[in-house]
Amino acid sequence: MNTEILSFEFEWYLRDYFFRVNNRNGEDFESIFDNNEICSYMKENYLKYRDWKVEEITKLFNTVIYDLHDRNVLIVKKDTGKIILKSRFVRKQCSNCYYINYLSSSESMNCHRCKSDNLKDFPPRK
Repeated sequence: MNTEILSFEFEWYLRDYFFRVNNRNGEDFESIFDNNEICSYMKENYLKYRDWKVEEITKLFNTVIYDLHDRNVLIVKKDTGKIILKSRFVRKQCSNCYYINYLSSSESMNCHRCKSDNLKDFPPRK
C-alpha cells in the first residue's frame, strides 16, 4: 500500500486516540504521552493494526508524529520519548464529504480530506 495513504490513515487513528484519551479524562486535559505506550495501544486497541509488528507501527508512528510536529500540532521531546499536545482535539464532521476530523485548536478548521471549512460538531449537539 502507498506510504502516503498509510500515513494519512495512521494519522487519523492517532488523532482519534488523543481525542479519546482526553475525553475519558473529562476536564483534566492530558497533554503528555509516551511514544511506546501509544504504539502498544494502537496495536492492542485498533483492529487495523492488530496483525502488525510493533516495529512497523513505530516506524509509521515516527513519520506521522514528526509531520504533526512540523504542522505545530504537538511537540516531540526526543530526549525523553514524550509527545506533548499543544491543545485538546475536537471532533468535527465535514458537511461536504462527511469525513470525521480530529482537529487541534492550533490548526485551521478545515477538512483533512476535501479541505472544506464547512465543518460541524460530531455527533451533532441536540
